[in-house]
Amino acid sequence: MVQSIVFDIAGVIAQWDPKGWSIRQFGEELGPKVLAAAMWDSRWGEQVDRGTMSEEEFFRLRREGRPELAKELTATETGWREILQPKQDTEDLIRRLKAGGYHIYYLSNFPEKTFGYIWDHAPAFRLMDGGVVSWKEHLIKPEPEIFQLLLRRYGLRPEETVFTDDTPPNVEAAKKEGLHAWLFTGAAGFEGYLREELGLVF
Repeated sequence: MVQSIVFDIAGVIAQWDPKGWSIRQFGEELGPKVLAAAMWDSRWGEQVDRGTMSEEEFFRLRREGRPELAKELTATETGWREILQPKQDTEDLIRRLKAGGYHIYYLSNFPEKTFGYIWDHAPAFRLMDGGVVSWKEHLIKPEPEIFQLLLRRYGLRPEETVFTDDTPPNVEAAKKEGLHAWLFTGAAGFEGYLREELGLVF
């Protein structure tokens, strides 16, 4: 019987659309170039999520790598953080799950300062029993160790735990650790899965 539900943050608890933001800010032609430049080296993104590189160093390396876009890349440093706004439908679902007696947790890849921003702006965190964030633990999804840490820290049984994330490799990693897992495309779809496939009542 399911006792606990674990939520990813970006794209699940919070809106996350850097592509849309870049196009709105810089236009159809320049926006995709800024997006590509901002995300061009996944090693740096992994290091900053893991907490082994500061966000300031990450931003500096991006600007130095594409000096012709330095102004636009500087704008993404605050702009992308500010598009992390709470998803009301997910918050409503969490509130109803909590009222139904389920334990609620988060598990997400985030650098320190950006996590602090969404922590301050998303009321859903006040409803949660705990969570694990990558920068604190120097572990990132989809590594199995970060799922194992969450289960161990809170005494969760994988067969009694549901995880949802909007990134397929993270969902598959959770399944390999024995958790129920659902690819998040919206709160309504996830609620349907919880009720119809897992039999949750709330």
